[in-house]
Amino acid sequence: MNAWFKDIDRAQTRDELVSHARDYLSLLHPRELDALPKEYRELTLDGEADIPRLREKLSDGYARVRDAEVETEKIRDLVEYFSRASRRLGELDASH
Repeated sequence: MNAWFKDIDRAQTRDELVSHARDYLSLLHPRELDALPKEYRELTLDGEADIPRLREKLSDGYARVRDAEVETEKIRDLVEYFSRASRRLGELDASH
């Protein structure tokens, strides 16, 4: 995860940040989302507005399953990734 976080921190533009987030999502196997309720499993990223949307969606889905006895580490990582990407998006907005 640290390498992915470094990519977020080094992103100089919103487009670069979106590209990193797309790359990260492309590595997910659908089975890694099985712990989430079905309505939370479709993760699409078409542009920068999807970063905070995905953060919210994943946070909500994670909140629904975190107390269940299922594997949620990957989902927690996704929430953390998109939370950090959302913060960076805000930083990029503030600097331009």
